[in-house]
Amino acid sequence: MRQASVKENEEKWLREVLPSIHELLFYLTKLNDSIMVYVKKIYKDPHDGANIYEMSNGISYTQDGEGRWRIL
Repeated sequence: MRQASVKENEEKWLREVLPSIHELLFYLTKLNDSIMVYVKKIYKDPHDGANIYEMSNGISYTQDGEGRWRIL
């Protein structure tokens, strides 16, 4: 019975989202009560050249060296 209660909440962690912007948008929109989240601005990180995505939810996201999403 304990495993069933753990299984009820099948939310993914941000780091588990596939490494594409479309998957990130889908994930963030789902977390935002299905209110669409979109990219406001994309720019390069001056330190490592990675893309930084500034989103309509007010948070910026990037990927680590292994393609996992993270919040800046």
